[in-house]
Amino acid sequence: MTLHSRLSTVLSWASDWWELWALIAVGLVGVRLAPHVVARSERPGSLPPDVARAVERVGVPPDRVGVLRRDGRVLAYAAGLSAGHGRVFVSTGLLRELDAAGVAAVVRHEYAHLKRRHVPVRVGIPCVYAVAWAVDASLYGRQGLLVGAALAVPLAYLSVRVARWTEYDADADAARRAGPAFREALARLAAGGHVGPATPAGGRLRRLLASLSMHPPLGERLRRLENDGTSAGEGPTPRPMHGDD
Repeated sequence: MTLHSRLSTVLSWASDWWELWALIAVGLVGVRLAPHVVARSERPGSLPPDVARAVERVGVPPDRVGVLRRDGRVLAYAAGLSAGHGRVFVSTGLLRELDAAGVAAVVRHEYAHLKRRHVPVRVGIPCVYAVAWAVDASLYGRQGLLVGAALAVPLAYLSVRVARWTEYDADADAARRAGPAFREALARLAAGGHVGPATPAGGRLRRLLASLSMHPPLGERLRRLENDGTSAGEGPTPRPMHGDD
């Protein structure tokens, strides 16, 4: 088979699955444009000066962090594919809940998702699976289609495991850069009921659902920080947090 005929075969196959390519493209573009969409729709503000200085000390450019005006909600998340184009968003509720060092530690955790390319990894797994399924279905017909469908369950498990690994990795990065402030911030947010209990509670079904959550239990996150020895990282020691802060 000549190169031209091979190319024609590949293009013909690709055109048969144009809906798949369109779906993948829309997903990737959506993730890439997410920080711009949030900026346009939410009109985030800037960090207070003391928080901006604390954020800069842990290695995050303050201009990459936006403040959402939501006093009643404690939010922090990363949007985008990379540190160069993504942004971290925190709510005014989070600023009320933590001191400057604690906010900076949480911001560093979210920024680590961008800096360490966690988002492309998490998005890439289902994309690779979808392409592999399309190839399998094209080569083996109905049998390949059924095999791909059967692999959806292990794919879901793999996605959960990878998502949890990215959370642990971001925790370790935040602990290295922010020091004890990160662990203290997690503990305080847990006490306020914002990051879930230390261990899943309830019956078997609830524990099973908790095991499928993309975010690992708080207790496991704290244990890993202790075992890694990262809870006393490089960052500046924050002032003690008091209940009336």
